[in-house]
Amino acid sequence: MTNLIRIKNAGTPATLGMKGAMKKKLLIVEDHEDFRLMLKDYIGRQKLSIEVHEASTGEIGLAKASLIKPDIVLMDINLPQANGLKVAQDIMALLPGCHIIFLTMFDVEVFKKAAEKIKSAAFIGKDRVYECLMPVIKKCLED
Repeated sequence: MTNLIRIKNAGTPATLGMKGAMKKKLLIVEDHEDFRLMLKDYIGRQKLSIEVHEASTGEIGLAKASLIKPDIVLMDINLPQANGLKVAQDIMALLPGCHIIFLTMFDVEVFKKAAEKIKSAAFIGKDRVYECLMPVIKKCLED
């Protein structure tokens, strides 16, 4: 069974890497610093025209999302003192066009169904990040 649930259909291509084009913004909401920094480094090496921001808690993630208005949010489900699913719902209520990509160690059907219910872009197991994350991010950037 794959940890990648669903990818939204691509829309109009974004103008990435073009001079003067506005950079897209990505927010990583992840409490494990090593994993968060690995994600930031990995995304940074992909030569995408994208600003990468980070938050270590759901509360900080929601506050940063309201300020920077990210196009994509990478969201851990199991955050201290917060449920990533609830934080994602709050972000989507605030920013309806934002793409939420859940990253989790818990490949649990109830989490997958909850992620589908709130229309997340994808649900990816943390053990499959290198395999699955970039195609999903690129699809979200095209939307």
